[in-house]
Amino acid sequence: MGGNKKFTLITGGADHKIEVNRIAIEVVSDSVFPLPVDVRVFEEDTYLVLTVDPAMRYTDEHPIKLMTHIMEAKTKKPGSVVRKNSSWYAVVYDLDADPVCREEWIDNAYREALQLAEKRGITRLGLPLLGTVHGPYPAQDSMQLLINQIKSLAFSKIKKIVIVAEQGFEEDVRKILAAVHR
Repeated sequence: MGGNKKFTLITGGADHKIEVNRIAIEVVSDSVFPLPVDVRVFEEDTYLVLTVDPAMRYTDEHPIKLMTHIMEAKTKKPGSVVRKNSSWYAVVYDLDADPVCREEWIDNAYREALQLAEKRGITRLGLPLLGTVHGPYPAQDSMQLLINQIKSLAFSKIKKIVIVAEQGFEEDVRKILAAVHR
């Protein structure tokens, strides 16, 4: 064996779970693929444009028809959750409002996502700290809203919530989770 071998610590292998209301909560990097969840929640705005791929795509649809479709599009209600298969969109921004993100919308979106997951038999739910991905909402306040919702609801199906953190900030989010959980 070579005498100069150095070992590198690989983060993420240690168990960083906290349990709240019989649900395991853990933090993982947004770079983890595949994410160990059944459904992933993304932050979104009332027009559902924040998560759209910015790359232009060719379409056969006439530009006037496209513009008509855009102009007639109905906005989603702030605080709601839009489901599309295993991707759900928490509407926590209204780009026409001031402020564009509000605590009650984040709180309502957490409640709706948790209730929908329970109703649909989802056992593993992945979500970011809402209001912090595209907006300036304080991570600690968002975590507190999430923990309060978990404590206030009854669960039999949900077993794990995975908080998806931006790569490089997982440890910061774990510290926030531990502080809020105390």
